[in-house]
Amino acid sequence: MDYFKRVKVWSEDLAPGMFVAELDRPWEESNFLLQGFKLEGPHDVEAVQRQCRYVYVDFESEAQFKRFKLQTSKSSTYKKHLEESLAFNNQSFNFDIKPALTRRKQTKSILKSVFDKIALGQDFDVTTAHDSVKENVKEILQNESAMLVLAMLSESNADIADHCFAVSILSICFAKQLGYSQVELEDIGLAALLHDIGHMRVDNKVLNKYGRLNADERKLVEEHPKYGFDIISSKPGLTKSCIDVIYSHHERIDGSGYPRGLKTTSITPITQLISLVDVYESKTRQQSYRKGSPIVRVYKMLLEGKNTIYDGKLLMQFIQWRGIYPPGSIVELEDGRVGIVIAIDRKNKLQPVVLQILDQYKQKVKEQIISAANDSDFKIINAFENNAFGIYLHDYLEKGLKIRS
Repeated sequence: MDYFKRVKVWSEDLAPGMFVAELDRPWEESNFLLQGFKLEGPHDVEAVQRQCRYVYVDFESEAQFKRFKLQTSKSSTYKKHLEESLAFNNQSFNFDIKPALTRRKQTKSILKSVFDKIALGQDFDVTTAHDSVKENVKEILQNESAMLVLAMLSESNADIADHCFAVSILSICFAKQLGYSQVELEDIGLAALLHDIGHMRVDNKVLNKYGRLNADERKLVEEHPKYGFDIISSKPGLTKSCIDVIYSHHERIDGSGYPRGLKTTSITPITQLISLVDVYESKTRQQSYRKGSPIVRVYKMLLEGKNTIYDGKLLMQFIQWRGIYPPGSIVELEDGRVGIVIAIDRKNKLQPVVLQILDQYKQKVKEQIISAANDSDFKIINAFENNAFGIYLHDYLEKGLKIRS
């Protein structure tokens, strides 16, 4: 095995798992049979401590060396730097991207098949979509961090299936945070996945038009919830709440929504939840006809409708849960540097750990971890959910980047 670094370690700082490469004396003066051995447990550690004041240890990786320094350093500032540096390699949380990628691929494939059949006027079955959502819920319960990051993955030409998948995952995770049961999470996930099914009866030229819609075009788009209701209402196996979401996800509590102008008591809590997530995801997402808006700007827009368009309590719960700088988001610093948020301090969500990708001139640099703890110029001014500045999160996940939520 190739080792990362050989370091002098005092015997009292030894721990199981370390590889002792040299002693503080010739090997023949010790009781050890092997010249170089791994400390398999406390007994090995004690045996070395009885015979040596110090030894030389070969560390297998930078992460192992940093964990050693974290345990032995006397400097609180250095220890905080090490904690942040270890964030994206931290194995104490579950982050396996492969199952999440499989879930995304399969769900989008099923959804596109349903959409294609509707566009062609053919019959379709929602059972496979329901089964896929059940698997998504299971994966979220096991590996929420990865699934949330997957909800951010979209290409510059992202389609409606991308949007619906992201809304479904975000809605499930938010509902989980609010305490909904697993069965309810499955229902919420399916409703969110199918919420824009009515778009299949709206001209794509109108849906993807660059710039403002005229009155006739807007009226056509505002018919899509009713189209969705007509498409789905006769399908077996769907709950009333699922059908209601499809019909009512553009209704607003002050009656300003469409297509029926419903008010607070007529809009179910699940519909209000998915409606809120739908707006957030749509506004932060890069569309074919516009760029995604910074997260803070979207929050400001949503807050302008607090207690009028959106339920105030639900809105604040969502913002608190999602945060200003969600893990996996692309952030821009005041000096122009750009990176990916890879970890959040739950005690101070405004000071995340960032993997820098671009310098102040928006040129690619060798990636390095930066934070307020180790960089005096660290000040975030914007955060984006999607592929801002030409940074594709998927590329870094494939390289093994781990993101802690």
